Amino acid sequence: MMSISSKLNSTIARMIVSVLIAAFVFAPFAAQAEDKFPKLTPELMDKLNSSADMDWPHDPAVPELPPMPVTDNPAMDQNAFLWTHFNDNIYPPRIKGGVPEPRTRIVTETDPLEVSVFWSMRSPYSYLVLNRLVYLNSNYNVKLNIRPILPVAVRSTKGGSGKAGGLFGLAYKVPDAVWDTRRQGKYLGVPFNFPVPDPVWQVWNPGDKGPGPDNWLFTHPPEKQPYVFWVTRLACYAFLQGKSLDYINQVSYLIWSGVVHPNNPEAADDYAKGHWPNYVKEYMNRIDGLDYDEAIAYIRKNPEEVDQCWIDHAEGLGRTGHGGVPTMIIDGQDEPFFGGDRFDQFLWRLKQNGLTKRPAPIAPFTTKPLRWPDGL
Repeated sequence: MMSISSKLNSTIARMIVSVLIAAFVFAPFAAQAEDKFPKLTPELMDKLNSSADMDWPHDPAVPELPPMPVTDNPAMDQNAFLWTHFNDNIYPPRIKGGVPEPRTRIVTETDPLEVSVFWSMRSPYSYLVLNRLVYLNSNYNVKLNIRPILPVAVRSTKGGSGKAGGLFGLAYKVPDAVWDTRRQGKYLGVPFNFPVPDPVWQVWNPGDKGPGPDNWLFTHPPEKQPYVFWVTRLACYAFLQGKSLDYINQVSYLIWSGVVHPNNPEAADDYAKGHWPNYVKEYMNRIDGLDYDEAIAYIRKNPEEVDQCWIDHAEGLGRTGHGGVPTMIIDGQDEPFFGGDRFDQFLWRLKQNGLTKRPAPIAPFTTKPLRWPDGL
């Protein structure tokens, strides 16, 4: 007959085995549940935005990367194009003649016009000019260099209170931008939907508060930003591989087109299917010559080289005298054409510099944009 102590030991042993089996069977499901990014609701956003001390929920789509370097916006350059050409009809410009001398060499496939576009992954207006830039590069003899930079709200990575800079000093710019970008997308025939989550974590919905930077309109500290440094570093890696146009053609489209969005029908029963960060790897891997896992490994191994890319581009933008994106220039001339609504003027200037058509389109391809300026 089994003793009481033996029965007790047997019972304890069975309980331990049961617990271990349950842990083995259910642990993956528990980890998956804990690792699932929550649905972003007004209530959750109110909680997250209640203080600059809050932390963004863990997003398993975002890999661990080295910390960002401490940088600041480039100082205003008095020798930048816009300042040396400044003419208010009282003080004469320091450089006379106005427009840079146009190119005189014949533009060919082997000797194209080189142009740069300073680009932010957070900029809806950058995205809204994307298909026109792709069409320009595909059909005309230009070498288009997409130069990724950080958006103005986090271009200074010093940390601190996280007050948004630049445009956000003007409260009306917030509702105007949200309304105007949707309208501009419809006008241009470009698919557009404001992304959820925003690539920059910031407070820009005042609710019932009076507008003003002291009670709303702030950006969470750079060290707590969950997305923008990740996708910008990937853009810089693509730039180093000569693939930045291909990268934005995939990943900016993913973020801003609404192709993956919580409001889409397929996300109704599965929020993960509307969460764009879950698809960055897939969209980047669509590009010949780029591999997402290789990119992440490279960034981890060479963070200084990758970060120097967006630092250099911010300084390059500063040499034009501008600070906004998208800004388009002809390399070597530095005359800035800021905003997608200046694309027609930019094309006009390219034609003054001898722009010619390619004998056949090159990749990446796109259909002719609805608002392509044929009259020029």
